[in-house]
Amino acid sequence: MTSTSQLCQSDLFEKRSELLSRNARVALSYERARAIGLAHDITLHDTLDLTQKFWDMHLDPIIVLDGAAFTLLTIQYNLVAGTLAQYAATTRPDLVSLVEDILRWDVIGQFCLTELGRGLDIFRMKTSATLLPTGGFDLHTPLPSDAKFMPPTVPVKGVPCVAIVFAQLYVNGECRGPRPFLVNINDGYHMCNGVTSKLLPPRGCSAPVNHALTSFHHVGLPPSALLGDLDKSNSMHHDFMTSIWRVMVGALAISSMAISDLQMSSYIAARYFQRRHVTSVYGNLVPILSYRTQQLPLLHAVAQAFVLRALYRWAIEQFMDKSLDVRVRHGVAACCKAVMVQHAQVANHALSERMGAQGLFEYNRLSNLYSEIRGVSIAEGDILGLSMRLVADTLAQMYTLPLSTHPDGPLALHEISLFDEATETVSSSSDFTQAFTQYVQPRCQLMVESMGHRMAYDTAVDQGVSQCLIDLYLINAIKTDAAWYVERGIFTRQAIMRMEDTALLAALPRLDELLAAMQVEPYVLSPIISDERWEKFSKTLPVYSSPQAEETAQPTLVLERARL
Repeated sequence: MTSTSQLCQSDLFEKRSELLSRNARVALSYERARAIGLAHDITLHDTLDLTQKFWDMHLDPIIVLDGAAFTLLTIQYNLVAGTLAQYAATTRPDLVSLVEDILRWDVIGQFCLTELGRGLDIFRMKTSATLLPTGGFDLHTPLPSDAKFMPPTVPVKGVPCVAIVFAQLYVNGECRGPRPFLVNINDGYHMCNGVTSKLLPPRGCSAPVNHALTSFHHVGLPPSALLGDLDKSNSMHHDFMTSIWRVMVGALAISSMAISDLQMSSYIAARYFQRRHVTSVYGNLVPILSYRTQQLPLLHAVAQAFVLRALYRWAIEQFMDKSLDVRVRHGVAACCKAVMVQHAQVANHALSERMGAQGLFEYNRLSNLYSEIRGVSIAEGDILGLSMRLVADTLAQMYTLPLSTHPDGPLALHEISLFDEATETVSSSSDFTQAFTQYVQPRCQLMVESMGHRMAYDTAVDQGVSQCLIDLYLINAIKTDAAWYVERGIFTRQAIMRMEDTALLAALPRLDELLAAMQVEPYVLSPIISDERWEKFSKTLPVYSSPQAEETAQPTLVLERARL
């Protein structure tokens, strides 16, 4: 089986995507997603039981090279194969062969849940599936605003596509709540009867996915299309949330992209900072890495990569612990997603800025990584929406997330204080809902991030991450709400600055060692990390010159290298 590091050096990933048309890039992303999936050899057992192999696939550094391929990969293996595997292993053994076809990419799978006009209010979807006298169903999209939003359902590469489509089940005029249905979408060339897919424009600044609006015009479905039963439930919302459980699996799984993102962006930036030289005030050439302006964002990103990896390991253990309330497991996933996306986005922006004009170009990856993580922040649950739900449940004491293993630490004290303030605000008001909406809701994401910071710090300490990295992580988390620490007299602004400098001085001499420990070098394709890479890259660029310039072309190249 080809490893992903070998795959990274193949034509499949070396191909210059920016020079391809959108359709060609989309097709290439499908090829890459298939290649990555097959390299990891994910089985029905892996996706059903969420084995370590399943989680590790999402942590593979190769995924950051093509965000579209990662999107397709996680839809295929988690949302679609994972959902179908649950039924195949219990009530629907007839689905086993389909799951295996999806895992081999002989069939493309899609997950049609969110509607254009509903957003996060997915329980009140309008797509309907009406039971017919024959035992089959009539699947219908009442209005254009009820179309399924985002899933890439247009025909691709001649591979047939099926989708799990969620619709309100109607039996004898009675609505029995949202249910999943297995629906044929296209045969790889043409849409199936009654199914319409409108291709959306690309998101921009990220690898294009063929996102679409999908609607159904009285599509006839066989009885076997229903995944589940017809019975009326006394707990419709609970049953619905159970049926979309793989969405929360995805919230944790795709968040791990932030770890590979931090590893990749910090590696690229570090090598460029070491290579790029400027003239100092003393007249000698020095690498820009010698300046604190470059060192601080770089080492913070490196520290976060190591600490978040520890957090991810711990979060998987919590998520897989069936003795915990499922809402607790979902809460842990939400905290991890919030803090992972936060760190990755801040690092991408800061490191890209410090690369100057080079940070803007797609071939150097950082601008793309920023856009890809923006997608992650929304996919499988918008972070703000998840945060508001988690804080509301916590204040209502519906459940309790795992407590700190270092309760006297500054991050644990910060978390407790934020929630105590919110509790006091809503409990002192005659209208809980109004007080929550007016005063607490705008701070929900900050509160959930504070929980994530504390969890990350605790797990890093408990798992023995290097102290200098833990110290850098701690200082960075403190700086996200430095006013609180100063108000409480825990630290002064000057003390925070000195603590950061001490941690940086301890970590900086170990930079090359830390970069090597990330093991991402085989996946780095950016040309600016070395003179050799840049020279090879520059030879692939289109050249426009006069005949007289041909004789001086090589010296010009040398001068350009000197400037870079």
